[in-house]
Amino acid sequence: MQFLKGKLTEAAGQAWEVADQARGRVGSFAAEHSSTAGGAIDKAASFVNARTEGRYADKVVRVGEFARKGVDLVAEQAKSSPWAGGGTPMRGGAGGDGTPMSGPRR
Repeated sequence: MQFLKGKLTEAAGQAWEVADQARGRVGSFAAEHSSTAGGAIDKAASFVNARTEGRYADKVVRVGEFARKGVDLVAEQAKSSPWAGGGTPMRGGAGGDGTPMSGPRR
């Protein structure tokens, strides 16, 4: 049972690392392409206003502001990945139960 608990703890730690790397990459992408996102938000707002004949213009403006804030928030969370230089990150050492770990991190 201890072995299984150790492996689950190891898997959870790796999942957190992957999620952190994904957040950093998404943030970097948002930072690089924030002007494109802003243009897409404007285009969507124009489309909705045209289809609804402006009946919901105030709500469309609010949604656009929230979308811009969301893009900015994600862009602020961008951080450089420790693996940005390339290569395969490797894990090593021993698991919580003393089991040796090696090989590429996936």
